[in-house]
Amino acid sequence: MTTTADDQAKARALWRWTVTAAMIAAVSILLIWVAQSLPSICPAIYPAPPSCAPDARSGPALLGSASLVALFVALWVAGAVLRPKRRDKALRILMIVLVVAAVVAPLWTLTSSGFTLG
Repeated sequence: MTTTADDQAKARALWRWTVTAAMIAAVSILLIWVAQSLPSICPAIYPAPPSCAPDARSGPALLGSASLVALFVALWVAGAVLRPKRRDKALRILMIVLVVAAVVAPLWTLTSSGFTLG
């Protein structure tokens, strides 16, 4: 079995997209779980608001992590399955969505409960 120059170019392009997306997703997931574990201050009222529960940030952290993993898998599958004409456009769109999710998810997790210390 021989590989053509087109196959090698496709593999290199897919490798670049995949590595970049994996690094963005990994850093964002790390930031999500760091933000989830930060202590918070809640108002001194009884009963405390539901957002002051100790596990109030767990839901957004899990949802944000799952969405980043799903977007990474979608980017990887699109790069492997689509034809070259559609692949570039799909990879660009998925990368933009991944970057937006990578910025929004840690911020959402951080602001989902009380006032953050630090």
